[in-house]
Amino acid sequence: MTALESLVIDETQYTTYLTAKYKNRKTWLQPDDKKLLAFLPGTVVEVLIQKGEQVKKGQAVIKFEAMKMINTVQSTCCGKIKDVHVKIGDKFPKGFLLLEFE
Repeated sequence: MTALESLVIDETQYTTYLTAKYKNRKTWLQPDDKKLLAFLPGTVVEVLIQKGEQVKKGQAVIKFEAMKMINTVQSTCCGKIKDVHVKIGDKFPKGFLLLEFE
């Protein structure tokens, strides 16, 4: 049996058994505003922007199919497109880098 371990949450210390799932979890990283990641896995249906194009916050940039529905990815900020990492027909997992801003 594993030993009890200390865990601090919001300045309160707890003594508990930590599971392997908890110990091996992916650490949280601050999101990068310059990178647009997929929020669902899917297949690209339409790319509405090109490298070097200026976009506004909320502008539709990519359409993809997921779970038999067409979803639209909107720009998270104003700026110039540095690179587009997908093309029509590409399949991608959740968290995949779709495009980058300068």
